[in-house]
Amino acid sequence: MTILIKKQTVYGRRKKRVIRIVQVVKKRATLKTQVYNFLREQIIMGAVKPGERLIEGKISEELEVSRSPIREAISMLVKDGLLLVNISGGVTVVQPTIKDFQHLYECRVEMEPLASYYAAQRRSQEQLETIQAYLLQMGKITETNNLKKVHDANVNFHEAIVGASVNPFLVSMIAQLHGVNSFYRKSFLEEKPLHVEKAMHEHQRIFQAIVDQDADEAKLLMKEHIENDYILFVRFSNQL
Repeated sequence: MTILIKKQTVYGRRKKRVIRIVQVVKKRATLKTQVYNFLREQIIMGAVKPGERLIEGKISEELEVSRSPIREAISMLVKDGLLLVNISGGVTVVQPTIKDFQHLYECRVEMEPLASYYAAQRRSQEQLETIQAYLLQMGKITETNNLKKVHDANVNFHEAIVGASVNPFLVSMIAQLHGVNSFYRKSFLEEKPLHVEKAMHEHQRIFQAIVDQDADEAKLLMKEHIENDYILFVRFSNQL
């Protein structure tokens, strides 16, 4: 494998900071994919803010790559719903609205319970242990109040359940939704903690249903979990 050491610039209207990044890249990963993953992570985690413009020349200079893979990566991010091509031709990070989050919720509340249903039926012992590991990890991290790590553990828990559905279409579609979901949360709520203890309790019940291979119960509990998440998200958003 190749180790790339790159400088990263965070493009802001009035500030610019450069940090060093050490990225391990597998040889078979295309340059387009590397640039896509890099930019996607920066957008989701808020290093590039909603409404800010991405300038190909600056990205090319900082990452020391040609503009071609950057354009391809940008095109992929537009399809993901993270970037917007303006009438003028420029590209900016999407500025989501509560209505956007509602549309996202409408997809998640149908797709993730379905994935949980099949996960309860099809999960292997190894997949079960992976789901449990993320559940335990989230519980330990919660005590440290490290919100980024709590967020990552939460996403990993959900994605492990989706993976256990053994349905490649659900895995692909929900993975895109999770990225957009993280971005929307960051855009509206910054790093404010949201019902972590309640979410943990709901996670435990979902996990137990999958252990028991009770597909109907797993589907119902995941649906309730996402509904509760949406209600609390809107409540917190309205307080801003």
